[in-house]
Amino acid sequence: MRFIIVSIFCFMLPLASFSQMSSNKHVKLVEKKTGKRLQLFAENTDSIPYMVFLRVTTTDFRRTSKRPVLKEIPGHTKLLLKTLILLDGKEGIYDASFIVNEVTTNLAIRKSKEFDTSISDAKLNKNVTIYTHTDCNLCNEGLVILEENAFNYKSYDVITHPEVLDLLTYEVGGSKSIEALKFPVLKIEGSIYTSIKTRQEFIDILKTHFE
Repeated sequence: MRFIIVSIFCFMLPLASFSQMSSNKHVKLVEKKTGKRLQLFAENTDSIPYMVFLRVTTTDFRRTSKRPVLKEIPGHTKLLLKTLILLDGKEGIYDASFIVNEVTTNLAIRKSKEFDTSISDAKLNKNVTIYTHTDCNLCNEGLVILEENAFNYKSYDVITHPEVLDLLTYEVGGSKSIEALKFPVLKIEGSIYTSIKTRQEFIDILKTHFE
């Protein structure tokens, strides 16, 4: 299976030379655990960009796409690649194929079928912020949608980042109580959405701004 993964990636970058994570001193795969959520980041400590490829194989997690992730990681940057949600009674075991390559050419990142392929890179550079709560299932789905479609976004869990709560409640003009807010809260440029009830509503809001 690893041979197949490398072959596909080589086809996309025929002039590239590949290295496994263990042999690249500048780019590494970093875990962040919050409750049942496991986030996988690519951290680049070099000044030049790298292209990374991540495929995760697991039966211990849910709400994760089987499709691999291909992203460019700019210099001195840490980017979220994938979010995994632990199943009850599972240990949290997974296998990851992580390939790092120095960028030699620009690649168009493949978009999910949930969005029109006419979404341009310029539109994807719009500022998107998602505020989440640890126990919010729709928040997890929203994070997966954003990361799998290469949106340029920031995410804040109000439980692990309580410092953002005052700013958030000020922006929505409501109470400063977490219980008074409905999550996820999605902010795109100057527009903020606080009553997202379904996955489709989340997607429709993104389409309004990006298609």
